[in-house]
Amino acid sequence: MNEFLQQFVIESRELVDAASDGLLALEQSPQDTPRLDEVFRAFHTLKGSAAIVGFPPMEAVMHAAEEALSAARAGRVSLSSARIGLCLSHLDQVTDWLDAIERSGELPREADSQADRLVANPAERAAAAWVAGIVTRHRAASTRARSAIRFVPGPDSLYQGQDPVARMTSLPGLLALELTAHEPWGALDTLDPFRCNLVLTALSAAPVADLHVHLEGHTGNCAIVPMATPSEESGHALPSPVAAMIEAQRALLAEGSTQAFAGRVGSAGASAANALRFCGRIELADRISRATAQSLVALSVQPLEEALAQLLTDESPTERAAPADSARAPETVARTFRIDAEQVDALVRLAGELTVVNNAIGHVAKLAQAGDPSLAELLKDRHGALEHLVGELRRSVLRMRVRPLRAVLQRFPRLVREMSANLGKSVKLIIEGDETEADKVIVEMLFEPLLHLVRNAIDHGVESARERAAAGKARTARLLIKAQRNVDEVIIEVSDDGAGIDLARVREVALSRSLITEEQLLTLTEAETLDLIFAPGFSTAARVTEISGRGVGMDAVRRAVQRVGGHVAIRSVAGQETAVTLSLPFSVMLTHVMLVEAGGQMFGLPLEAIIETTRVPQAAIRRVGAAPVVVLRNRSLPVIDLAAVLGMEAPVDDDGATLVVAAANGQCGAFRVDRIVERLDLILKPLEGLLAGTPGIMGTTLLGDGRVLLVLDIAEMLQ
Repeated sequence: MNEFLQQFVIESRELVDAASDGLLALEQSPQDTPRLDEVFRAFHTLKGSAAIVGFPPMEAVMHAAEEALSAARAGRVSLSSARIGLCLSHLDQVTDWLDAIERSGELPREADSQADRLVANPAERAAAAWVAGIVTRHRAASTRARSAIRFVPGPDSLYQGQDPVARMTSLPGLLALELTAHEPWGALDTLDPFRCNLVLTALSAAPVADLHVHLEGHTGNCAIVPMATPSEESGHALPSPVAAMIEAQRALLAEGSTQAFAGRVGSAGASAANALRFCGRIELADRISRATAQSLVALSVQPLEEALAQLLTDESPTERAAPADSARAPETVARTFRIDAEQVDALVRLAGELTVVNNAIGHVAKLAQAGDPSLAELLKDRHGALEHLVGELRRSVLRMRVRPLRAVLQRFPRLVREMSANLGKSVKLIIEGDETEADKVIVEMLFEPLLHLVRNAIDHGVESARERAAAGKARTARLLIKAQRNVDEVIIEVSDDGAGIDLARVREVALSRSLITEEQLLTLTEAETLDLIFAPGFSTAARVTEISGRGVGMDAVRRAVQRVGGHVAIRSVAGQETAVTLSLPFSVMLTHVMLVEAGGQMFGLPLEAIIETTRVPQAAIRRVGAAPVVVLRNRSLPVIDLAAVLGMEAPVDDDGATLVVAAANGQCGAFRVDRIVERLDLILKPLEGLLAGTPGIMGTTLLGDGRVLLVLDIAEMLQ
């Protein structure tokens, strides 16, 4: 991709983000004329840019959305949620095209047909929206439906002796019926009981022709859309990309690893079900979801594997599988820096090398202290100057890597809008502190854990409008995502004013899944009960939905946060709120460690996990059963002999013991070491090759004398 096209992609992404944010804000404040003007300009600029680079499909799609916004600006139409939804769908298509351009430098071959579907026949698009809505809410009925009906009776139909409700309830083959208000009802004393204000939406097993006959003679607007019957549906082969993706999920299940079982099974089942829903195979998707739930309960991949195998046995792709590189690239927070990412990586490597040299000079200075005093002084001065330069370099690199959290948080208003609509709940999202900055690695990893938290909040935490009204709460729930900087940490809290966590239900599920024993249940504290929801595969959901309930959620949140050196805390007040707090390092580039010696070798302990260091008499360490324990500040702490744990012999010191007290994830312990050496600032390298994934080790670096230093993972060692 040439530089001109690369600049087009960067600027287009910024315009898409600005337009999406503006549309979501307009949905809350439709009369905000300045905001509408800003959104219109973003669409207009996108259209002009597409014309300049020669992408007619993108130009046509943006022009259609621009026309809709222009009509709203002129007051000819209202800026309804449906119209905003259509504009957002145009932006979604543009985002897909930008991904394709970034991969191949050009639009996909099907771009013209995609643009035609979006631009032409707005009535069909509107019909597709309400059909998708009733199918989502009545999945079981939709598998047998042959027709979908949306009937808006005339406001004076009652005066003409017509009964729209009776006519719809007597539809042949009626499977599902919904009644909603066409316009807001208003106050009771202003209602006209003889004015019809209904929208009736239904699913029927009868063919379209029979329904037209049944509804003939009624005034108002009636749309009847044919749907594929189950027999028709089963006759169609799965699209080749869907079949290929399902085969990939079977390969994932076949890995056979016992680790992260729930995450592997839940991910495979959810991916396959979502792919089937995307191509309209609702019944097959529901079958896979049921099989996923069975596998999670039985702790066996067999039910899901058999269901996936059955799909591929019954179905054969209609076309050759697409090449692997043509598959949709995984979505990321941001793909391009204004500064070339290779330059940033080069600076990071340079900073690491300079840090090694810095430590080497410090080591030489110590050696020289025993010899020529003038040499030692000179080396000390040079070391000070180099240390200053290294510090400046680190700060410069950090500034280049820092990004505002807005890059990830701005994606949630749209997601919350869709999730709440899908679940029929009214949720207001509030985002605070989106200008808070963090290292780009932290920003890019945040989306997935925050997505799990938002899903749980909307599906499990937030009650329905009726339940909230009965509890004396506002009908619209409040979901808050708040970010702030605290020294070297970034704190992000996701809270809702819902029903809170049912601790009794958590204990019941934990006991049924053998996560705790009946004896432990009797002494379980509230904090320990809340911590159970982080167990792999844990879920209190009564059924599996598209949003949650698969047992893949809070454990994934904790793993993702711990992977970058952070931790998770949760609090809940029954009937009032649930809040989950993520504490993350501001930067993963630089690690502050305490250098200790154990068994004749040097190790690093993360400084942020260390509470204190102390020296105690040997007699202060006692045994409780087989475990050594020390009492410090009226608290009993387990003593972990670092040399013994790592399989080394430690020198015997009868005078006393040097202890490093550390804590992580609510666990606290005292690490016994031979001696405490010094404090160092390091740039860690993750373990690679055969050592990748070794438990208990965060990473490695080189000391000044050339030795490899292992930095230990306190959280894993305390488990």
